[in-house]
Amino acid sequence: MASFSFDRAMGLVLLLLTVTLSLMMLRSPGTSDVSIVLNWADILHQNGLIRGYSEVISDLHTEYPPISHAMLYIARALGNTVGLSPLGSFKVIILAFQLMSAGIILVLSGSYWVAAAFNASIFLSGVGLGYQDVWFAPPLILAFWAFRAGRDVLGTALFLIACLTKWQPLIVAPFIAVYLFDISNFRSCRDVLGRRLFWQLAILIAMTIALLLLIFGLSPVRSLWHGMNHPFWSGTALNLPWVGEFFCKVFFPSFYQQMVVGSAQKIPLLSSYFFSQQDQLKFLLPPAVYLLPLKIFFWSLLIVVVIRAMRSKKTFTNCMLFSIAGLVTYTIWNSGVHENHLFVAMILAFMLLLHEHTREHWAIVTVLAVMLNVNLFVFYGVTGAQLQSPVVGVDLSGIMAMLYVVVWLFLVVYVWGLKGESTNVEKEIHLPEMVVNRLFAAAAALFCYIYVTH
Repeated sequence: MASFSFDRAMGLVLLLLTVTLSLMMLRSPGTSDVSIVLNWADILHQNGLIRGYSEVISDLHTEYPPISHAMLYIARALGNTVGLSPLGSFKVIILAFQLMSAGIILVLSGSYWVAAAFNASIFLSGVGLGYQDVWFAPPLILAFWAFRAGRDVLGTALFLIACLTKWQPLIVAPFIAVYLFDISNFRSCRDVLGRRLFWQLAILIAMTIALLLLIFGLSPVRSLWHGMNHPFWSGTALNLPWVGEFFCKVFFPSFYQQMVVGSAQKIPLLSSYFFSQQDQLKFLLPPAVYLLPLKIFFWSLLIVVVIRAMRSKKTFTNCMLFSIAGLVTYTIWNSGVHENHLFVAMILAFMLLLHEHTREHWAIVTVLAVMLNVNLFVFYGVTGAQLQSPVVGVDLSGIMAMLYVVVWLFLVVYVWGLKGESTNVEKEIHLPEMVVNRLFAAAAALFCYIYVTH
């Protein structure tokens, strides 16, 4: 008879507590986006998946790939079959994928504690507020499990499924390519063409694109374009654009009010996907010229991180860390980012922890999980109602956004110093790297100053 393990028993109880709490959230109404998503499900149910998807993309200018709409179609069909309401069937599908994801983490880690931490980290965004990110969690988790095991074709297929559910995982594609093909510089890119793996993956990707075009036409391309061109400053994400809004509101109130008025005039002209009645003041739509610097800085920084990944050792740990750094760079610097987009980075952080259980990796998991859930909680609470963040005349969400930028800086500095050695060993940052890091931080500070005083 196996001896009683207090540690495992307490971990199991904690996991069951998070599962029970998730069940209690089934009746939560979620954010205002849930009603919009359920409207999409109505269109899909009335017109069929293929025609309905084309109508949703063309008429409502949505950004979601085909698989997410297929899930909405399945949820509505399930609800009609078993007599569930549209909201009920939608939440049941989300809960099922949430528990499936936690179960996969449990199997891969063998730890109730890790599985409980994972489920606790995603239940607010999942069954609580009704975000659909959890639908791509299982294939994304299994994709990086496959990459770690050297099953690269399987990993790529699973990664494509994740990307065709939500577009955000595409941001880590360059880091995966650097890892799989051992790309160390731009010249080595030519050597990739002579590898069998490249042609296997190229055929897989080409077949996937051809199949999408055959079934859905150009609708998936339009959805990706919509996702890359959101017209607002920050989609209630605690990031650098939100810091810009904060300083603009404090130091240039008249100019800020002009943009609020201009945004309100633009809202009726845009799809109901972007705005509902209660969201009108959450999204600021500045002139395009104000978004351009953010786009330029984001893409420049992402390219710099990719180049740094190319020059580091091609270990799975480095691949995960640079992927996380790239995703956090996207969420902090880019315009049009939403409050739930840190979900992908948190998933990768848990996979990093499963690969190499270190104090640093636990810290990354903890910070990203807290950042994701705090961002959701500040703007939507636990039932979709926004907290009153202004205290004694100060909007504390602006202060939080500054702290998020600080976390990004610390993470990039940490990843920047990676050489490929085990993360159990304390890393020494040499003088040249320290100088680059200081210049990196100074450039970010200078841009913030120019941006808010423009």
